[in-house]
Amino acid sequence: MVYERGTVETAIVLLRELLKHPVINRENNSSLIMRIQQDSEVLNLWQEVLEPTLGVKLIKAGDEYYLTTGIQESVFAASNEDLRADLGVENNTELFTCSFIVLTLIAAFYNSDDTTGPSREYINLVELEGLVSSNFEALLARDDIEKLENQGRINLVEPGRFWLDLATMKQDAIRHRQTLTRWGFLLKTLAFLEKNQLVSMIEERQIFPLPRLNNLVAGYYNNRDHKNLILEMIRAGGAQSASD
Repeated sequence: MVYERGTVETAIVLLRELLKHPVINRENNSSLIMRIQQDSEVLNLWQEVLEPTLGVKLIKAGDEYYLTTGIQESVFAASNEDLRADLGVENNTELFTCSFIVLTLIAAFYNSDDTTGPSREYINLVELEGLVSSNFEALLARDDIEKLENQGRINLVEPGRFWLDLATMKQDAIRHRQTLTRWGFLLKTLAFLEKNQLVSMIEERQIFPLPRLNNLVAGYYNNRDHKNLILEMIRAGGAQSASD
């Protein structure tokens, strides 16, 4: 299909703006939103040309647009090296631990078949720590853990053992995020999600899902089979036997 010059320019401008901002909407770029609405071929160009060529996916939610670049070794859309730097972690075991925290958070918020929105308003940090710990314990107790790792293409054993060896928190810590504890890794992960406008935190205690997370879960994560496998195990408590 041949696209008009104006259509191509609008699609490229949208890509440029999405590389600079987590979301494009009427509040931060009303003129671009209007251009997209006036030219229906812009989204067709994205779907037919830009997404398969660049390996990206454009998510539209009303008048808001999000960009995601896919999930490989992590549930985050970036290279492991970049993510380790952003999260302030030392190695891939720590990075995969953060990934598992995100999967647990998603399972806690979206634990029903209705993926149009979260099933709860918020989750407490204490509850999230308990869920991550119980999920790791249940998964590591499974006889088929190696098979599950191969199916899901995700490392579970090393992050699980690492997490369960950590202290929950340091009572005298001034900044829990900087400690080598479970709370430290929770807060590192949540700060990363907050920076990317996926969740908001109140006093490092309550975590609220934001619209961008809702739309990414509804329009993207549900189409990733190997992450669905892990999510379903978490939702089911992770403790089913291989014969179930």
